[in-house]
Amino acid sequence: MVVTGILLFALFIHDPWPRRIISFAALTGSALMLGYSIKNDSILQAFGLTPLSRKILIFSIPALLLGVGFAWLTRSTFDLSPLPPSVSRFVFIAPLIGATEELIFRGYIQGHLRPIGRIFSIVYASTVHTCYKLLVILSLSLPLQFDLFFLVIWTFIGGVAFGALREGARNSIPPIIAHAIFDILVYGGYALAPLWVWS
Repeated sequence: MVVTGILLFALFIHDPWPRRIISFAALTGSALMLGYSIKNDSILQAFGLTPLSRKILIFSIPALLLGVGFAWLTRSTFDLSPLPPSVSRFVFIAPLIGATEELIFRGYIQGHLRPIGRIFSIVYASTVHTCYKLLVILSLSLPLQFDLFFLVIWTFIGGVAFGALREGARNSIPPIIAHAIFDILVYGGYALAPLWVWS
């Protein structure tokens, strides 16, 4: 139910009023189901956050490298300079978006499904995250000149890599670091959030 609500949110978020209400109703339903499902856990544990440990610090190093590597790949694919030429105020918001996605997809969904199997939980969370991104972009009223194949493949590959970090560290902090670094380097120079984040 949580996943269904997230995907409905992505599908209707760019629709005009009153259909956009469906997106907020779906997101509210997801939040309520998520809250109900974690009523016996601590909130931090439910999102894959445990006390800082040596293992988390060790996995934070490849997380940093993955974030930089995926950002470089994205910027070079779209013929952008290796680093943003300037930094805007959005540089403070961009990592929060990535961190929130990691808490939901790698922290909650992957962690919630881990008892079924580690590989299954990583692949499932990555698939749902990829579908979410794709639906957000496809729901735009104006078509973007965007390489959807690149988006789907690399969102999924990045999700698997971030999921492996979460699994190895047994914590969501390394994938949060990787995603936040990626978002800072790719979107940090934007004056406003990209259209596919919010319109």
